Amino acid sequence: MAAMTEDQELQVLEELKNYLDITWDDPGVKKKLLGMIRRGMVAISEKVGKCDFLGETQEKTLLFQLVMYEYSGELKQFWLNYKDEIIGLQVVKKVEEYAESKT
Repeated sequence: MAAMTEDQELQVLEELKNYLDITWDDPGVKKKLLGMIRRGMVAISEKVGKCDFLGETQEKTLLFQLVMYEYSGELKQFWLNYKDEIIGLQVVKKVEEYAESKT
Protein backbone atom coordinates (compact mmCIF):
# COMPACT_ATOMS: atom_id res chain seq x y z
CA MET A 1 0.00 0.00 0.00
CA ALA A 2 1.22 3.45 -0.85
CA ALA A 3 1.70 5.76 2.11
CA MET A 4 -1.35 7.74 3.08
CA THR A 5 -1.37 11.49 3.18
CA GLU A 6 -1.90 13.15 6.53
CA ASP A 7 -5.45 14.10 5.48
CA GLN A 8 -6.21 10.48 4.58
CA GLU A 9 -4.83 9.27 7.92
CA LEU A 10 -7.00 11.80 9.74
CA GLN A 11 -10.03 10.66 7.72
CA VAL A 12 -9.42 7.03 8.73
CA LEU A 13 -8.83 8.17 12.33
CA GLU A 14 -12.19 9.99 12.44
CA GLU A 15 -13.98 6.98 10.96
CA LEU A 16 -12.25 4.73 13.51
CA LYS A 17 -13.17 7.00 16.41
CA ASN A 18 -16.79 6.89 15.26
CA TYR A 19 -16.59 3.08 14.97
CA LEU A 20 -15.20 2.83 18.51
CA ASP A 21 -17.67 5.41 19.87
CA ILE A 22 -14.85 7.72 20.96
CA THR A 23 -16.57 11.09 21.05
CA TRP A 24 -14.01 13.12 22.99
CA ASP A 25 -10.90 14.89 21.73
CA ASP A 26 -7.74 13.88 23.51
CA PRO A 27 -4.33 14.43 21.87
CA GLY A 28 -2.95 11.38 23.67
CA VAL A 29 -5.72 9.12 22.39
CA LYS A 30 -5.34 10.57 18.88
CA LYS A 31 -1.61 9.84 18.88
CA LYS A 32 -2.17 6.33 20.25
CA LEU A 33 -4.86 5.49 17.68
CA LEU A 34 -2.80 6.87 14.77
CA GLY A 35 0.08 4.64 15.83
CA MET A 36 -2.25 1.65 15.99
CA ILE A 37 -3.69 2.49 12.57
CA ARG A 38 -0.22 2.75 11.02
CA ARG A 39 1.02 -0.48 12.60
CA GLY A 40 -2.21 -2.25 11.71
CA MET A 41 -2.03 -1.21 8.07
CA VAL A 42 1.51 -2.53 7.82
CA ALA A 43 0.66 -5.81 9.58
CA ILE A 44 -2.41 -6.50 7.45
CA SER A 45 -0.66 -5.49 4.21
CA GLU A 46 2.25 -7.80 5.02
CA LYS A 47 -0.18 -10.69 5.40
CA VAL A 48 -2.51 -10.09 2.44
CA GLY A 49 -0.69 -7.83 0.00
CA LYS A 50 -1.88 -4.54 -1.45
CA CYS A 51 -4.76 -3.13 0.59
CA ASP A 52 -7.32 -0.35 0.29
CA PHE A 53 -7.93 1.16 3.73
CA LEU A 54 -9.81 4.22 2.43
CA GLY A 55 -12.78 2.54 0.76
CA GLU A 56 -15.43 0.37 2.36
CA THR A 57 -13.37 -2.80 2.09
CA GLN A 58 -12.73 -5.98 4.03
CA GLU A 59 -9.21 -4.70 4.70
CA LYS A 60 -10.59 -1.60 6.39
CA THR A 61 -12.96 -3.72 8.47
CA LEU A 62 -10.05 -5.88 9.58
CA LEU A 63 -8.01 -2.78 10.38
CA PHE A 64 -10.76 -1.36 12.59
CA GLN A 65 -11.16 -4.71 14.35
CA LEU A 66 -7.38 -4.96 14.84
CA VAL A 67 -7.26 -1.49 16.39
CA MET A 68 -10.24 -2.28 18.61
CA TYR A 69 -8.48 -5.39 19.91
CA GLU A 70 -5.17 -3.58 20.38
CA TYR A 71 -6.89 -0.65 22.12
CA SER A 72 -8.39 -3.21 24.51
CA GLY A 73 -5.03 -4.87 25.11
CA GLU A 74 -5.99 -8.06 23.26
CA LEU A 75 -4.06 -7.83 19.98
CA LYS A 76 -2.96 -11.48 20.12
CA GLN A 77 -6.62 -12.52 20.27
CA PHE A 78 -7.36 -10.58 17.07
CA TRP A 79 -4.96 -12.75 15.07
CA LEU A 80 -6.60 -15.89 16.47
CA ASN A 81 -10.18 -14.71 15.97
CA TYR A 82 -9.68 -13.34 12.44
CA LYS A 83 -7.34 -15.99 11.05
CA ASP A 84 -9.99 -17.39 8.68
CA GLU A 85 -10.92 -13.94 7.35
CA ILE A 86 -7.26 -13.11 6.76
CA ILE A 87 -6.67 -16.38 4.90
CA GLY A 88 -9.78 -15.76 2.81
CA LEU A 89 -8.59 -12.27 1.96
CA GLN A 90 -5.17 -13.66 1.01
CA VAL A 91 -6.87 -16.01 -1.45
CA VAL A 92 -8.98 -13.20 -2.93
CA LYS A 93 -5.90 -10.99 -3.36
CA LYS A 94 -3.93 -13.79 -5.05
CA VAL A 95 -6.82 -14.46 -7.46
CA GLU A 96 -7.00 -10.74 -8.26
CA GLU A 97 -3.23 -10.63 -8.86
CA TYR A 98 -3.46 -13.65 -11.15
CA ALA A 99 -6.35 -12.15 -13.09
CA GLU A 100 -4.47 -8.87 -13.55
CA SER A 101 -1.39 -10.70 -14.77
CA LYS A 102 -3.44 -12.46 -17.45
CA THR A 103 -4.91 -9.26 -18.89
